[in-house]
Amino acid sequence: MGFKPVQTKKFRKWLKRRGLVYKRTTASHEIWDYPDDSLWRPVTFRGAKNEIPGTHIHTNLQTLGITYAEFEKEIKEI
Repeated sequence: MGFKPVQTKKFRKWLKRRGLVYKRTTASHEIWDYPDDSLWRPVTFRGAKNEIPGTHIHTNLQTLGITYAEFEKEIKEI
């Protein structure tokens, strides 16, 4: 099963609903983390692109400890 790309705008909204906050932009990559910086590695993606590729979604879901099924359900609600 391949991970489907998601619109960047939608992904940002999903991150905010999950309680993550925008921290900074480094080069063209947006860095997101919980307010207390509790992730072992921050969520990173290229904010200037229209879509987040499936491989980046996969990596970020692993970082957050969220299953793809859970993500799919939540992203459809946005």
